[in-house]
Amino acid sequence: MLGERLAAALGAARDGAAGIESFAHLLGSRRVGPRGVALALPEVCEGCAALVVALDSLSAAVRDGFVETDSAVAADAAAADAACAVLGHAGVEVARLTDELSRAAAGAPPPRGSGRGRADRGGSERGIDARQRLGLEASVRRTARELSGALRLSELVIATLELRPTPLDLIDVLRNWSAAPAEGRPVVGISIASSDGRANEVEGDVRAVSGLMELAVGMVSAAGVASPHLTVSRLSDGRSMVRIAERGPREGAPAVALDVVLRDGGERAAAVARVVARRARIELVEGTGGRVVTMTF
Repeated sequence: MLGERLAAALGAARDGAAGIESFAHLLGSRRVGPRGVALALPEVCEGCAALVVALDSLSAAVRDGFVETDSAVAADAAAADAACAVLGHAGVEVARLTDELSRAAAGAPPPRGSGRGRADRGGSERGIDARQRLGLEASVRRTARELSGALRLSELVIATLELRPTPLDLIDVLRNWSAAPAEGRPVVGISIASSDGRANEVEGDVRAVSGLMELAVGMVSAAGVASPHLTVSRLSDGRSMVRIAERGPREGAPAVALDVVLRDGGERAAAVARVVARRARIELVEGTGGRVVTMTF
């Protein structure tokens, strides 16, 4: 079980992220008038400020968690660094949003050249005009996306503190990916081919395996592969290999076609993928230019 401190910090961060997501929905609802939005701003500002603290606490708890769990050997600083990097980035983004919302709540004019409005009256008194509301909605949704990605990545690293290997079928793992659209995240089509049914059978933690494959799809997509193709094959030593790349002209028809929400493909996400693969004892190799990723189980 995760330590109480780590579980509490993660719960606080999730609650704060949920609050920002809820405010994004409020801003997008035309049933809520401008005064209602303005009246909600002070509470949201307080929630954002508390979330910055919660993210800092989560980073500290993650770092201590890896020290405590790996006390028998050298603490895994790289794993903690990978998780803390994405949480730190999220903290900067939430701090930016806190400042923007605070200005809106105080009735301060938007930065440079957007027009002053009635600066002598507070936001809750005069309400939020349509242009300001649209700008706030875009900004809040941007932060919500960043938080969603950061928490997902940090949770993937945290999951390696308690790896629970079980027999898995890789095709079943892939079929269980969510194809539901996510706010601001494009859906990408992927195709899957397996030359040997036995190659699909591996031993691993489903969270680590699923998360790694999603990140690998994001990595090759970020490198310019529009429709990633996954091939699952059995190596001569009995291990299974997943190769994610552009489909070659001579490759046969895919066995499975899926649509998945495209996940993070930046350097922070790649650092998380490397750490999770190492801790889960999955060999991960990135090809030149990032257009090919292979994982061997």
